[in-house]
Amino acid sequence: MSFLDDIVGYGKAAIGLVSGSGIGPTLARTALIGFGLNQITKSINRSNNAATVDKGVRLQIDPSTDTKIPVVYGETYLGGNITDAQLTNSNKTMYYVLTICETTGVKLSDSAASEISFLDIYWNDEKIIFQTDGITADYTIDRNGTLNYKIKGLVKIYLYKNGSSSQVATSLYSITAANAWTIMPEWTSAHTMNNLAFAIVKIDYNKEKEVTGLPKLDFHISNSMSQPGDVLYDYMTNTRYGAGIDPTEIYAS
Repeated sequence: MSFLDDIVGYGKAAIGLVSGSGIGPTLARTALIGFGLNQITKSINRSNNAATVDKGVRLQIDPSTDTKIPVVYGETYLGGNITDAQLTNSNKTMYYVLTICETTGVKLSDSAASEISFLDIYWNDEKIIFQTDGITADYTIDRNGTLNYKIKGLVKIYLYKNGSSSQVATSLYSITAANAWTIMPEWTSAHTMNNLAFAIVKIDYNKEKEVTGLPKLDFHISNSMSQPGDVLYDYMTNTRYGAGIDPTEIYAS
């Protein structure tokens, strides 16, 4: 049994689109590859009117221009956009990349660089508790405090706060950092993911433990830029995701 028994593989053309400079606009054009994959997954799992897909056929989903990469100030919860996926280990292991948000600029109030932090991660609305490496899932906790060990050892989540050379862990853990291209299959140092916070998720297929596809993942993240004046100035002046107004044209009253 493998992921191909539950989901449809798709082409790798997206890899070439996530490398080099100008990656933010490119990912905005390609992020819904994963959405299309999810829709195919749902249609395959329907008991009625489900078309049989040849497991040996690889399908590629056309990119969409509708999905945007969020800009986050303060704290929020985000699910991320799927921007790449790879199957390995005879289709029993899936890696996929979730682009979560843009990074932001320097704070006007103290001239310090703003920084994205990961606070917690939720698997199908249950909080993930990691093993001591800060990467491998140990168990989940639901809203009632019930522990669930189904994903124990089967899921690894690698977090990056600003590009492929900025691996971090959630707030309770410390890790030995590794570049994203050493984790994600078929990536190279050209896959920079500049100015983006993202996650690489590795899942080992296990039918008995119901780890068979893409879960609902939510990331509780925080941006150190949260003061209203800093936020307003950053968004007005940023040329990548904001209004791109020349700072000399902004006057204090």
